[in-house]
Amino acid sequence: MAIQRVEIHRSKLLGTINDLNSSLRTLDEESIKKMNNLRLTVEKSLNQLDEQHQRRMNVLHRQVGFLDSKVSELSEVVDKTVAIARRADLKKIKDLEAKIKALEKGGAAPTTETISQVGVEKAKTIAIFDSILFAISNWSNDGQTAPDIELVCQSILFPAVYERVMGGETDYLIEKVPTAASEVVKRGREMVQYVRAVEESSLTNPVVWERTHETIREWIVGDALPLLYGARDPKWDEDEPLSLEEVLEWRDQPASRALHFPLIFDGMELVERFRDEIRETTGLPDFTKSTMTTRLEVHD
Repeated sequence: MAIQRVEIHRSKLLGTINDLNSSLRTLDEESIKKMNNLRLTVEKSLNQLDEQHQRRMNVLHRQVGFLDSKVSELSEVVDKTVAIARRADLKKIKDLEAKIKALEKGGAAPTTETISQVGVEKAKTIAIFDSILFAISNWSNDGQTAPDIELVCQSILFPAVYERVMGGETDYLIEKVPTAASEVVKRGREMVQYVRAVEESSLTNPVVWERTHETIREWIVGDALPLLYGARDPKWDEDEPLSLEEVLEWRDQPASRALHFPLIFDGMELVERFRDEIRETTGLPDFTKSTMTTRLEVHD
């Protein structure tokens, strides 16, 4: 009987131990599950915080980019305003200098007739240069043109010649097409042919503009203008050509020309006003015809 009671007691103890072990295993699984759930909750919170931070950083970057663009726009506006003011002041100065010269020569203010005659002379000069540039731009027998290279030439000639003519510098006036104009057109077309051979992109591409502008400027200042005027003016080396942005504005925004390029705009207006006198007295019709017969072959 005693042995039987011991066995019964032993069996109960083993059952209790098994129940305890089972409870411990259950407790461990629940603890692990709770820990995993807590870990997942923490990771989710951290991910949400990271996403919020990234969104805020993206908003901040966009705001900074927007402010940078506004600063750049403001800088461009300031630069244009300064350029406009400078050109307007230059026009006033040139007008005053012309009046002073007229008073010194004649002892009296210029009459309407005198002013008109001066306007005709200015218009002739500008029309002659326009015709030379047009002939150079229309350089090939197969109809190829070079409006981009014409823009480069304008960027140089506008301050070097056009503005001086309109500012009253009489040494720059040309009444008739110079004999050397045909040679200038010939050399200009050869220059265009060379540029077309070495540059695949238009010169209005900022990189190409930067690379070729000085070469064309050296040709105009060192060769073309001395041929037309018979001598080289040291002031040409000091002139600041128009930028690519400025000549593109001149080409693409006619409504802004009077405000931003007053001297050049006035010159073009004179050409329109005195077109008949220009055609009759400068020799431009014959010059234009002759340049049409001397265009280059593309593969010369």
